[in-house]
Amino acid sequence: MRAAAWMIVLSACASDLPAPVVDSDGSSTGEPVCTPDEQLGLYERRIAPLLEDDRPSTCNQCHLAGIDLAVYLQPTPCETMACMVEQGIVDLSAPAHSVVLTWIDRATPSGGITEDTIAAEREAMLEWIELVAACEGRLCEPVDEPCGRPPDATDCEIPPVIDEPMSLDDPGDCSDLTLELVWREKVYSWRGRCFPCHFDSHDEVFDAAPPFIRTGDCNIGSLRTLHEVERAGYLDADEPMQSLLLLKPLDEALGGVEHGGGPKLHALDDPTYLDLAYFAQRWAECQ
Repeated sequence: MRAAAWMIVLSACASDLPAPVVDSDGSSTGEPVCTPDEQLGLYERRIAPLLEDDRPSTCNQCHLAGIDLAVYLQPTPCETMACMVEQGIVDLSAPAHSVVLTWIDRATPSGGITEDTIAAEREAMLEWIELVAACEGRLCEPVDEPCGRPPDATDCEIPPVIDEPMSLDDPGDCSDLTLELVWREKVYSWRGRCFPCHFDSHDEVFDAAPPFIRTGDCNIGSLRTLHEVERAGYLDADEPMQSLLLLKPLDEALGGVEHGGGPKLHALDDPTYLDLAYFAQRWAECQ
């Protein structure tokens, strides 16, 4: 994560986040106060030390090549948090289960990053999320398009359609990193077959088609698309071969379901179908 950028975001957040009420004896009552003044101490104590330019950060260790938390940076703290929530990396209903914490957990001690560094950053991030959650929407007004307008689809070149399944050296485990890799190589690589109807860069043109395919930088777009597919329920953990991800583009004569754009897959040995089925089954095994 770019320290200077997050310094701006979190310093602004420091005036917005709640702090626990402290009694005269110094003990906390557990009730947050959602006022600007209460948050300056929290920021100076918990956040600023983690963002010093000369301090190694776990956020420099990407969970996928080219991704760091700075991609969620927006003009205001409220928009930044809203973007992180929209993309599924922060869960305000269950802060401890936020994906962003698992990303920090992936960091390994090296180059000045120690176990203490990792633990401190995780604790600080969790505290930030918990405090925002504790205010229950009192800090920010609803944010329209919290992650900004989607970039044009051409920001990430759509690969040409080939006539064989995409190659992949699947590690075979159920880590988030592996599932993201399998998704990117086995599903997102076929996104050209859904262009342009389901692309977020064309959502105003094709109103009836859900724009679940996220565009922009390829790695970020892939991850955001996976989160959208999971949230929309296009994957079935109990019966993976009945996932809408598979059935929507499949010809109804082969067991598919009605698709406004018509069938895209006309054979069960279609390379796209085989790759989508591979991911659906791998994902289901890990749930």
